Amino acid sequence: MVVFIYRFYFSLILLLNVSVCLSQETFFSGKIYADSINTTQINIVNLSQEIGSVNKIDGAFSIAANTGDEVIFSSVQYQPYQLTITKEMLEKENKVFLFLEVNQLKEVKLSNIDLTGDLTKDAKNVDTYVFDPRSVGLPRPKPKLTTAQRRIKTPTTGSGLVSVDHIINSISGRLAMLWRQREYEIEKNWVQKGLEQFPPSFFTEELEIPAAFHEDFMYFCLTKEGYKNFVTHNKLELIKFFKKQTVAYKKFKEWDK
Repeated sequence: MVVFIYRFYFSLILLLNVSVCLSQETFFSGKIYADSINTTQINIVNLSQEIGSVNKIDGAFSIAANTGDEVIFSSVQYQPYQLTITKEMLEKENKVFLFLEVNQLKEVKLSNIDLTGDLTKDAKNVDTYVFDPRSVGLPRPKPKLTTAQRRIKTPTTGSGLVSVDHIINSISGRLAMLWRQREYEIEKNWVQKGLEQFPPSFFTEELEIPAAFHEDFMYFCLTKEGYKNFVTHNKLELIKFFKKQTVAYKKFKEWDK
């Protein structure tokens, strides 16, 4: 009988401890107000805790958060919105207003079609036609070359079976310089993709990297394995990757001394 009572009280204490732990978890919740929110999912990411959530069809949302956490709302359709959680926000239902990333058109009359000014809606109602040059016997146009590609093409072309310009430019080293410019152009595009994933405040406040070094930090990350995959496929893993590389970057810059 004594053993039974002991086990009963022991189980009761465990349940009380679990209840206390659950009651300590706090949430940042509320409702998102934006155009067409009932057909759009917003990515809601707690940058501090590295967790994510999405809104319901009516715009309601809820995500675990503590005072001081950085939370960002992002979507292709809307401008990103980032805020710092305060104690008051955890004690009430919050209202978050998001604005369209594209500019709305003024009222325009095209034939007998009524436009709403919302590009995402009007594009579905307007019949479009893509002209294919091959339908009239013309060759398909080649993709437009970048500046670096045009500079490489010019010194490697010429009359005859062997391009004299190509030989001269190879000997002089100009061709190698142009190829380096092309590689730099590709790297610049990857750096820009990384910078566009989050607002500047994320790098300045969350990663504590001065604004003047944001691009330099991105070039540093570009040399690390996994950067290109995270930038194009996984935003949450990209946050973890940036935080890990921040430590290595600050050590490289000797800021921690």
